[in-house]
Amino acid sequence: MITLSPTERDIMEVLWESEGMTNNEIILCFKERGKEWKRQTTSTFLTRLMQKGLLKKEGHRYIAGYTKKEFERLQTKEILDSMYGGSLKNFIAALNGGRQITEKEAEELERLAGLREEE
Repeated sequence: MITLSPTERDIMEVLWESEGMTNNEIILCFKERGKEWKRQTTSTFLTRLMQKGLLKKEGHRYIAGYTKKEFERLQTKEILDSMYGGSLKNFIAALNGGRQITEKEAEELERLAGLREEE
């Protein structure tokens, strides 16, 4: 499962909002946010993110390998697969704490899952 440290997530958030950035642009961006990072520090984090498959490097620019939405879907699928055997039913049961859901909740879940059209 792909996990991100708080700093890696901060970097990804900046890159998801951009068309790609150089190491120096990332350093300047975080300097404006009150974080004084050295070039080696950002290089280390960028290398880790590339090893995780989350970044691509084009020339000197680092570009997100996934959109934020794609990454969130990937993480969600990994959690579902690893913790709940890929079963949405088991996941919902765990979230629900074993209590019965109402008919309205069941209908909403079916609609969200694409099993029922909006009325």
